[in-house]
Amino acid sequence: MVFIVTALMLEASPLIEYYNLKKDMNINNYQVYKNEDITLIISGVGKIKAAMAAVYILSNFKCKKEDILVNIGFCGANSLKYNLGELIIINKIKDIDSGKDYYPDVYFGKNIKKETLCCSSKPIFKGDYIDDNNILIDMESAGIMEAGQKFLYVHNTVILKIISDFLNPKNLDKEILKGYIKNNISLIDEIIYELKSLNDLLKNPFDKEEKIVNILCENLNFTEAMKKMLFKEVKKAKLKGLQPVNILNEFCNMEVKIKKEGKRVFEQIMEKLK
Repeated sequence: MVFIVTALMLEASPLIEYYNLKKDMNINNYQVYKNEDITLIISGVGKIKAAMAAVYILSNFKCKKEDILVNIGFCGANSLKYNLGELIIINKIKDIDSGKDYYPDVYFGKNIKKETLCCSSKPIFKGDYIDDNNILIDMESAGIMEAGQKFLYVHNTVILKIISDFLNPKNLDKEILKGYIKNNISLIDEIIYELKSLNDLLKNPFDKEEKIVNILCENLNFTEAMKKMLFKEVKKAKLKGLQPVNILNEFCNMEVKIKKEGKRVFEQIMEKLK
């Protein structure tokens, strides 16, 4: 199941139409729309409301660890390096109020920008003190991350943001905003497909990769720390659709005698896996 959280109906309505979602009339606490594969909830604005809504659907619909939680919504930017209506994948969230950082695992959206997002409990306007010149601001993402990490695998909590304004969010045209969502629906759909495919891939264990990593690390005298780093990179490569076994096999017959040489080979392998 894919669970989608939006703060506003204007963010939700293009998605409801595209996926042909129907309102769940048995739920009174929230506006919830669903089909066989997708459940969408409208949370209201703010990270507390977002967290509450996410917990509500994840618990009431008895989610599994491999289900997917996606926050789709708008954010402001203070830099013209971004375009209005541009879709951004978030790979780091900074909670401005608590100082806590969140790091979603991003193994999808190869050709889409990945950026850091700051989450605030109140609106941030251009001219407010911000210590980063290229900043994105929203009000829900930290709440989504808090909820997601309690229920799902880390890579299954996803934050997708669309630039709505340059930190001047007053009097925005609702039809233009809806248009931003509509223009990005094909990209959103591709991302959801990629996430489902990644979960299907994860059903297959990493036994083969782990065996080769163990052999390689013994032959090349890698430290335990290097072994852990290598196995993590191997899993990431497989999730990206690469063939890490083929890459590792290139190095399986190598042997090293000195630490410096082993480090050089380690760096070569890590580079090939990226």
